[in-house]
Amino acid sequence: MHPYPLPPRGTSLLSLHPHEALPGLVPSPSMGRAQMATMIVHDRRLKGATPLNYNYVKVVGPGVSIASVIGSVAHYGASKPLDVLHILCHGYEANWNLGDQTCTPNAAGGFGLQLCAEGLTLFNATLTSRWRGRVGRIVLFACAPADTGPGNAGTGGDGRRFCGELALWSDAEVIAARDTQYYNTVPAHYSGSRTVGNTIDFGAWEGPVYSFTPDVPGGTVINPAAYNMANPAAM
Repeated sequence: MHPYPLPPRGTSLLSLHPHEALPGLVPSPSMGRAQMATMIVHDRRLKGATPLNYNYVKVVGPGVSIASVIGSVAHYGASKPLDVLHILCHGYEANWNLGDQTCTPNAAGGFGLQLCAEGLTLFNATLTSRWRGRVGRIVLFACAPADTGPGNAGTGGDGRRFCGELALWSDAEVIAARDTQYYNTVPAHYSGSRTVGNTIDFGAWEGPVYSFTPDVPGGTVINPAAYNMANPAAM
């Protein structure tokens, strides 16, 4: 367990868009538009409306258990494995050097994801074993999940190990960044002339980005494409 509660990294809590008022699955406006199976999980504490160009859209928050969202992903990947799973949430950071048991002037990421009630961290990454054979690629749109601050290698703040463990337990590729990520909120346009304002758009990545796989859990630096909310299967 972490010695102290971990603060969320990034922006403040959001004002809910009407389609996000209750955690749960939201029908995609373009369910039949793609051959690839895609899903997004958005923790609504990350401010902004949820992008909807996915086959499955799951909106969660602090009142939803991590076991629930693990089960939802496993369920929707059962009949046809998900090619892409996007997770949008805050990342945890802390001013700690856990190896020396000291506080540091600069915060480091790598302490996991603010996802659902419990978060998703190195200590419960084993839960994603339910995704084996059901998810091909997991993309973490969060601040610094792949960061490992000074003295934090081999501890609960070892973000690269966290991402590698996710890859090993889920048997999926995990894509994650080392640095703080920034996003805009923009109008999103869907079929039927529907427009949803203030929709999250991460755009280009900041800092080094890694691909973690079961074969290379230590991660490999890659140069991924920018987030494309009109075609999330591209990432």
